[in-house]
Amino acid sequence: MKSLARSARLREVDPAPPDWEVAFGRKAPVEVDLGCGRGDYAWQRARACREVNVVALDSRKKWIDRLRERGNRQGVDNLRAIRCDVTSDLPILFAPKFVSAFTIHHPDPWWKKRHRKRRLVQTHLVEQLARLLVPGGWVFLQTDVPDMADQIRSTFAANPLFRSTDAVAIQATRMGGLQSHREKKCQQLGIPVTRLAYVLENKERIAS
Repeated sequence: MKSLARSARLREVDPAPPDWEVAFGRKAPVEVDLGCGRGDYAWQRARACREVNVVALDSRKKWIDRLRERGNRQGVDNLRAIRCDVTSDLPILFAPKFVSAFTIHHPDPWWKKRHRKRRLVQTHLVEQLARLLVPGGWVFLQTDVPDMADQIRSTFAANPLFRSTDAVAIQATRMGGLQSHREKKCQQLGIPVTRLAYVLENKERIAS
């Protein structure tokens, strides 16, 4: 697995997050698709919402290369695809209170009980998302694995910085009704999908 954090440690460097305004050549809200897979959602989002900068992250080289080539070929300049380990590399890629939204579509279920600790949505990830989101920023997640949906609910419920919100409304309005590759497949096969969404509360208000 490609890890930017591990590479930085081996080189004994302390990297700062990129200047995304320079990287995109403009200032715009940044949305991050975690574990983008084939990149269908990130691709559609960048094309449909040109006022947003989209960063797609995944550990699999073939999907990142495919998404980069697709974007370059069709001139979609508000999309960037990066190969990394999303469980450890987010602080290297983004400054605190910078990201406007995170999306997580059908993360790996890691079916065996002894492997559950490898699932993406864990306490430390939720804490990272809270640090990186702008106040009022949102997280959208979906899965077709019922026990994973339960785990996601309990993990976010344990963090007082997040409040649950209407995931269907988030997908329909803020995400423009766009769907991931897996979501479309689930619809074709009649597999139920659980959608969840959370908004970052104002930290100062909670602290008071």
